[in-house]
Amino acid sequence: MQSRSNETAAGTYAWITLTVLFVGLVASFGMRASFGAYVSPWEQEFSVSRTLVTSISMLSFIVFAIGQPLAGKLNDYFSRGAVPAVSIFLVGVCLLLTSRASHIWQVFALFGVGFSLGAAGCSNTVASAIITNWFIKKRGFALGLVTSGMSAGQLIMVPVNLFIIDALGWRTAMMALSIIIMIVVGPLFIFLLRSKPQEKRLMPYGYGQTGNGTDPGMAAPGVKKAVPILSVFKQKAFLQLAIPFFICGFTDVGLIQTHLIPMSEGKGIPVASVAIAFTLIAIPSMLGSIITGHLSDHFSRKRQLAAIYAFRAVTYVLLIALRQPWLLLLFAVLYGIVEMASVAPTNSLAVQLFDGYSTGMILGVVSVSHQIGGAVGSWIPGLLYDLTGSYNVILSISIVMLLGGAWLVLRVPEAG
Repeated sequence: MQSRSNETAAGTYAWITLTVLFVGLVASFGMRASFGAYVSPWEQEFSVSRTLVTSISMLSFIVFAIGQPLAGKLNDYFSRGAVPAVSIFLVGVCLLLTSRASHIWQVFALFGVGFSLGAAGCSNTVASAIITNWFIKKRGFALGLVTSGMSAGQLIMVPVNLFIIDALGWRTAMMALSIIIMIVVGPLFIFLLRSKPQEKRLMPYGYGQTGNGTDPGMAAPGVKKAVPILSVFKQKAFLQLAIPFFICGFTDVGLIQTHLIPMSEGKGIPVASVAIAFTLIAIPSMLGSIITGHLSDHFSRKRQLAAIYAFRAVTYVLLIALRQPWLLLLFAVLYGIVEMASVAPTNSLAVQLFDGYSTGMILGVVSVSHQIGGAVGSWIPGLLYDLTGSYNVILSISIVMLLGGAWLVLRVPEAG
């Protein structure tokens, strides 16, 4: 009876933990996904080129990439959710200060560096590591569900930013949302979030039900035996997983999240249609994250990833042909199906391929490739746009890259 009571408590708090992390990703990733809404206002406010504004995005991704492995490692050793809690407050403070910036260099420092460090500490990498600690049963589903918080952030935050910016200006939008993050999301992290079930005197949800239960006295899941992290770069499987994830970042958080809004505005698409498009991206994206997370518990992860990358390539043809709002909305629905769907199977595959490494660290290292792709993918399209006056060149390049990524990921030696 006591065992069943402990199992119920573990399950309850595991889902509470997932919910808090979901809300955190809505806030942090939602604001990062809204960067495109600030491109044109910052160009006008500070009288700078699109290349310079998107350089802020590139810096943001670089800092985010560097910060994730460190945040993942620190989260393995600091208790009570200290790393994501401090990070979410850093996100709010830096956004508030950015809203008062009077020079472009201040935006580089506050958003490009400060906000991005905070986002790294409450990113999907840290969230996935914590979920891995809390869940044994339904782990893939839980990873997909928490990852869908990024899509929910896009669903909520991008339209909100667009409409407030259109009505009241970018400063008001950023200030209002930063305050909400600090007074609503921050306290949830402080009072409810715990990085490991042992901090609540519990075992992971599903402990002992998988046929390979561990001794209760063992280290918490996610803290593995010491293995030199640099050794992962010597493994062929890492490159076969990391290069497609680089392409994923280039074509998603880099190109689409940074440039879809100014791309659509440049073709005369109304603000309302752009906001609806991001809603239409986010809803199927949430479902895609959850479904692929569930499927990663039962089917080949690498084949899922290959299909995701190939399908994304097809959707980019619609952007090349973009002239009317209905084409943007069609793209949004189709693209949304696969936008975040790669994260859960990639994380699940990485954890299995590199068993023995710190879970937080390995997920952070794999995610670096995605964030570097995002950095390059946010800056190069801005540069090519300034040079050619069009996004068609970078869209064509992206199609080729995605098809190459689909081929390469099929070569990953999937474990289990």
